[in-house]
Amino acid sequence: MRSLFNLAKGEGPRHRRVPPLLLSAALVVALAACGGGGEAGEASEVGVTDTTIKLAASQTLSGPGAASCAPGTDAAKLWFDKVNAEGGVQGRKIEFEVVDDGYQPPRAIANVRSFQSTAFAMVGACGSATAAAVYKQLSQIGMPFLFPTNGVAEVVKPASKGVFQVLPLYEDQTASMVRYGYQEFGKGSTYVVVNQLGAYESAIEFAKKQTEELGEKFLGSDVAQLGVPDYTPIALKIKQANPDFVVMSMGGSDSAKFINALVAQDALPKKAIVGTTASVAGSFLNAYETVAADKIRFGSATRLPMAPDSECTKVLAGTPLEKDPIGIIGCGQAQAITTALEQAKPLTREKVMEVIEGWQDADVAPGVLAPLSFSPEDHVGIKSLYIVQPKGRDFVTLAECPYSDDASIKEDCKSLNG
Repeated sequence: MRSLFNLAKGEGPRHRRVPPLLLSAALVVALAACGGGGEAGEASEVGVTDTTIKLAASQTLSGPGAASCAPGTDAAKLWFDKVNAEGGVQGRKIEFEVVDDGYQPPRAIANVRSFQSTAFAMVGACGSATAAAVYKQLSQIGMPFLFPTNGVAEVVKPASKGVFQVLPLYEDQTASMVRYGYQEFGKGSTYVVVNQLGAYESAIEFAKKQTEELGEKFLGSDVAQLGVPDYTPIALKIKQANPDFVVMSMGGSDSAKFINALVAQDALPKKAIVGTTASVAGSFLNAYETVAADKIRFGSATRLPMAPDSECTKVLAGTPLEKDPIGIIGCGQAQAITTALEQAKPLTREKVMEVIEGWQDADVAPGVLAPLSFSPEDHVGIKSLYIVQPKGRDFVTLAECPYSDDASIKEDCKSLNG
């Protein structure tokens, strides 16, 4: 800016003068470039114009995780379309770009590089490995990373600038699900099976620690790569171990294949199968052997089915997503994102982060997500899990359970008469 004013006074190389009209036009451009976001008609920062807000997602749309991930951004698109049809956010329409990363960290990194200078925020990513690969890059450039599905503790513990997620970590969930199983069915031995999701070693360790602290036997564990075609070998090991509980942290399709292998080998645990939010997906409901339903309990981020009067119920009605738990969560998270954008005045990245950190028991997706609470030190929003059980090709909600990164917590779950 100094050189521009100096030239206007005849200073600089050869004392060239800038014609007044040219100077005025240049000043308008320069001042606009320095402005921050706000109401329509004001200058704005990256990804925000007078008429649009650009959001972007690097999503798993291909590969073994696609069936459990794609419904999230599909539902978010429907929500953003609804918001745009009603006039947008602060007078601006949402542009939503979704790019496939195939659950491959190098592709996710390349995707972020492609839109980091054009998008206001990255939203709705699905996959712990990809979230862990990009969160530092996003945090360093000050680009909000809103509500990824992630199980790697380092992404949110300690809280990283601009990185917020709704779902608790899988390691915390496994401890919570062991406690729930013991409360509901009585104590007993456990065997843990996980996919390579998030910090899966920690998920095993937390389940083991909780089992042993409650005085029961931990019989063993297995780790399976996401997309394994045949779970028979693991089912046979479980049949031999004969546990009271099987504890799972697995993707939706893999959960169905694993439980079907247990049924086929007559290897269901004596009391129950308990699992994390990773299993709560349409890809599970559509493929699992329903004879196992009575023994299955999963943690869920949302009460299922969602409330009939919720906005997401209306948006997803008549689509394949209306009963897909991942689609429901995707819609609820998109609703929370638009709420944050609406509350951020002026509309800047920093203000959006400030708004979300200020949410305390904020009901930002009524009838879909539990109220969300964040703080500058805590960037995980949900403080309890709903317990759901499959009934045929649907889920029903039975209880609500607190979770904590303290695996020794003893607070009981609350029945919801699902």
